[in-house]
Amino acid sequence: MIRLSRRINKTKILLSFSTHMVTDTYASFIVGLIPVLTAKLGLSLFLVSILTSVNFISNSLTQPLFGYFSDKYGIRYFLIAGPLVAAIFISILGIFPAYWLILVFLFIGNLGVAAIHPPTAATASHVGGSRKGLLNSIVAFGGTIGFSVGSLIIILIVNKLGLKFTPLAAIPGIIMALVILKSDPLILQSGAKKFKTGFVKKIKSLKKAKLGLLLLIIFASYARDLLISSMLTFMPLYFTEQGVKLLNFGYIVLVFILFGGIGGLIAGYYSDRLRKRTTVIQIGLIISVPLFYLMFITPLNISIILFILAGFFITSTLPLCIRVVQDIFPGNVSLASSMVMGVSGGTAAATVILIGKIADNVGMVRTINFALIIPILASLLLFLFPLVRSKYK
Repeated sequence: MIRLSRRINKTKILLSFSTHMVTDTYASFIVGLIPVLTAKLGLSLFLVSILTSVNFISNSLTQPLFGYFSDKYGIRYFLIAGPLVAAIFISILGIFPAYWLILVFLFIGNLGVAAIHPPTAATASHVGGSRKGLLNSIVAFGGTIGFSVGSLIIILIVNKLGLKFTPLAAIPGIIMALVILKSDPLILQSGAKKFKTGFVKKIKSLKKAKLGLLLLIIFASYARDLLISSMLTFMPLYFTEQGVKLLNFGYIVLVFILFGGIGGLIAGYYSDRLRKRTTVIQIGLIISVPLFYLMFITPLNISIILFILAGFFITSTLPLCIRVVQDIFPGNVSLASSMVMGVSGGTAAATVILIGKIADNVGMVRTINFALIIPILASLLLFLFPLVRSKYK
């Protein structure tokens, strides 16, 4: 019986890892399409920022609702619908001639991306035992792999076949949905108690001290997501303006995100052994700031290296943030995970619209340098975490 349980748990982690990887591939398609769409439609920095903001608002800000429903109804339905919706709606972006059509389908497709994040993040908590941090980082690394190769995949399709062939990219997502559909439903049972409380009542019922802790972690996640979203929005244009070919930029993004995922794996491994996890979050945020700053004032080759190193440190904070809130809200791990990934990511994406507008007026580099103040502030605020935590213990 114990062996059967272990086999089911391993299969559950594998399915969550695979679903996260395949679905997140579509989340980064827009990054690879930005230079092409900018040239095709004559987009300003402001309109480019709206594209990536819609992308991340849709796949982030809606996550708390998906987290609530996956806690209530189970994770299987969302692991089927997520990759299917993302694959179909995002893969056809290349055939649209109008900017507003791209926005609509980008938004709908990324709802599929949002749907799988809370249940896949919760899987580690359901089966992880004392190794939740490591399993969180492993499942998150699946998303990292997918997100890192997504922009490269769409760039290769556009370069080799043309924009009208982007719908071919839907095939992996459709296959993934069919795999989950055909899998044993018992494998994807959540293992958590389902509840009948309404979404709003569930949020209101949380203790004020716990909400304070949640807000501190959300702000730290917001700082991380703001930098990552800004970089993925503007760096395609920055590097291509510096003479980097579009395909080569796809490889740069691949390494940037993969190194970040490796940082997340390392942080997740040690998070199970560290008591002060917020200190590691602070370190990741602070170290990334000078790396991003120096990136704009160094030669191109060094700039690319600094960009990748910054990605390692800034992205490493994600599994730590998830682990911290799951420990605070052990009864609602999907909802807790989605509050960190969703609210922070969606708010950061909305802020990128403002950054794009400012960048049109004062310049891209200067605007991003101003944004580097946010992770510094988030790191300082995390010093309040032990004080707030002591009030509910």
